[in-house]
Amino acid sequence: MSKGYITAVDYEAAFHGIELPEGAIELEPGSTIPDVALFLDKQITILRTGTHERVKEPVRWRLNRLLEILEG
Repeated sequence: MSKGYITAVDYEAAFHGIELPEGAIELEPGSTIPDVALFLDKQITILRTGTHERVKEPVRWRLNRLLEILEG
């Protein structure tokens, strides 16, 4: 069923041990995350509970972008 997509569990593992910023972070121009921990929790919940790939794909993009920012 997953078709090789990254799962919520995979993202939880990827973010494990990464220190999250306490302040706001800009995901892309015009898109600011005011609370990174809350954002991460909500996005992973959407992946875990969502049933449509149309909903999950933008979530994966946002989580991948956040990983790039935090690791970069």
